[in-house]
Amino acid sequence: MSSPQKNTLKHTLSCPELTVINLPEPEKSEEKVDEVNKLYNRVNISEKIANGVFFINLIVSAITIFEFKYQDLFFIINIIFSITYVVLSNVIDIYFKNRAENERRKSFIKESFNVNLTKRKTYKYYNNDEQESLRKMGVNCFENLFFTKYIAKKMLITESIKVFIIVLLYIILLIQVENLELLVLITQTVFSSEYFFKYIKFLYFKVHVTRIYQKLFDIFVTTHAEDDKVTRIKILDAAMDYECLKFYCKISLSSRIYNKYNNKLNKEWDELYHSSIVYH
Repeated sequence: MSSPQKNTLKHTLSCPELTVINLPEPEKSEEKVDEVNKLYNRVNISEKIANGVFFINLIVSAITIFEFKYQDLFFIINIIFSITYVVLSNVIDIYFKNRAENERRKSFIKESFNVNLTKRKTYKYYNNDEQESLRKMGVNCFENLFFTKYIAKKMLITESIKVFIIVLLYIILLIQVENLELLVLITQTVFSSEYFFKYIKFLYFKVHVTRIYQKLFDIFVTTHAEDDKVTRIKILDAAMDYECLKFYCKISLSSRIYNKYNNKLNKEWDELYHSSIVYH
């Protein structure tokens, strides 16, 4: 890393009262710094709340198939929880996820070209020794995909189990419920949540992560492509492809899986990078 430099805030207006303010840059620690991760933590917490609302609503819907004194009250609760889930899901996608992804994109550019676009500090987020360049952007993107591909593969099992359980419960309710109005209510609860559509998006995301990963694997590992114009265009295409994929799918990767396998993946990435990617 380059030695710390002072940040200088200058006014371009011609005004004698305005002075130049020197803001000393804080010393960088040798430890990894990732302030953008705080935004993803907020996304994870918000999604846990939204998922909790969804599954509670499923239970409420199941209870409504039985006739009892407070059945009408449970109908109202079901409607309130359905609206709450839809509102929460959209707020998470439109605000929390977009905010986190925008900051990560800025830090990605900063780490690739040493151009500071955000106030949030990141240091040693990427584990490679590349100089600031389009090649470094490609290696950073490849590293992102290396982790994402593995985490998505692990997530596939748990996400598939969740969807299987929901489908199984829904089929059981279809068989048991004779009241058409109740059946419509349960169907709206299950499908208005977009839970299944999110699962389809996840599958789409996983497939295309593997595709983009393979493109960069071919560039950096299989062919050891030269740093020429064609290679740089291919790197830029892959990086933009991945950013567009994240923007469209808005998939939140499991922080639990990331934390569990982080050390393992770091070692595997270091081995791949130093044995097959770095110029010798």
